[in-house]
Amino acid sequence: MRVLFVSPLFPRDLSTSVHGVYQRMRMWLDAIQSLDADLDLLLFPPSEIPLGPETAAAVARSLAESWGIRADVMLCPREPEERPGGRLREYLAAYVRPALGLSWHPEFRPYLGRRQQEAFALRLTRSPDIVFLDSLQAAGAARSGSLGGAQVLLDLDDVEHRRFAREVAQPPRWRLKPLLYMQVPALWWGERAAITRSTQVFVCSDLDRRYLWRSMGVRNLQVIPNAVTRKDHRPLTSEPNVLFIGAYNYPPNVVAAEYLIREVWPRLVSMCPRARLLIAGAHQEAIRSRGEAPSGVEFLGFVSDLDALYGRTRVLCCPVQSGGGTRIKILEAASYGVPVVSTPLGAEGIDLAADKEIVLRSSTQGLAEACAGLLEDDVRARDIGASARDRTRDLYSRDAVVRRMRAILSADSGVERWHESSLIAR
Repeated sequence: MRVLFVSPLFPRDLSTSVHGVYQRMRMWLDAIQSLDADLDLLLFPPSEIPLGPETAAAVARSLAESWGIRADVMLCPREPEERPGGRLREYLAAYVRPALGLSWHPEFRPYLGRRQQEAFALRLTRSPDIVFLDSLQAAGAARSGSLGGAQVLLDLDDVEHRRFAREVAQPPRWRLKPLLYMQVPALWWGERAAITRSTQVFVCSDLDRRYLWRSMGVRNLQVIPNAVTRKDHRPLTSEPNVLFIGAYNYPPNVVAAEYLIREVWPRLVSMCPRARLLIAGAHQEAIRSRGEAPSGVEFLGFVSDLDALYGRTRVLCCPVQSGGGTRIKILEAASYGVPVVSTPLGAEGIDLAADKEIVLRSSTQGLAEACAGLLEDDVRARDIGASARDRTRDLYSRDAVVRRMRAILSADSGVERWHESSLIAR
């Protein structure tokens, strides 16, 4: 079997490419690797990356050494960022043209050019049995031409049009920002077109599956959740540390961090003066508050040793208010037995019981009170953390999810029966 795996992701450094989208990508690659399939990988690096056979060979070596993935790697540069001259052209490029279709949208245009489609067509000459599209961006290069009878599998870790609409509603705000809502229909149609062209489509949660079923009338959907590895049990720390972790080149994480620091933290520290707030993750230069952090807030940057980080974490706070998919940070904390306080949207799609396995609060004051309560109440903090750990082991085990991915890729007939029965049961 030969698999063509197409992804917009370009891991410059696999040791730091550990956030959610890379973890999900690696699970799929592990599943492919376990089948001893021939793997062709088509990646789209930023246009400033110098390309050539040496760069592709270096990526292939890095994948083999760091992830244990053997692949024939091909690189095709993204289209460079459009820089129109003049106020009117800037206005049209930012607000109007993206409403006409994905080809004009800045998040998708870099993957929809002639070069990307030619690179994809060249990979098709190797006659893959499966074409795996790792996101809606990856689907752009495959939107025209024959696929030669290959099965097309599309992974949507986010429902893109819904994620985009939510981000428009969040800070930062400016006078013309509401015009961005005009782009949502184009995203909806582009997403639906990619789904209907695919043999099977995978989403992170049953919530996403039901939403797409109702809003688009599509049925070729399966739930493949995000997942985490099992962690050994250890006592919950008594240190009064509240953690937020994420990659801050993702705008919803930046907004959540600013909200946590500026709005939630002052209320929390007034109730629990000994508390400390830890902000972890790469690209923290995007957080404005980093330059003038309040007392008690510590910016850690990228943390490679998550065992040590969660070992000193009493509570994970996830005040996310936009975005999509499911939050790896919540599953990760739960796997360590660390209790989580989150907004309902932050925990969207994750099957943890409110006030038993996770604490959900919508208001600023509610988030602060919930964190303070878990810092002060040892028994409740331990109980919620332990219950979440047990539930995560049952539902979000990485080994079990990779086995399900393997079964789908091998086209086992039992997978089709499971899929049909699961749709009826749900």
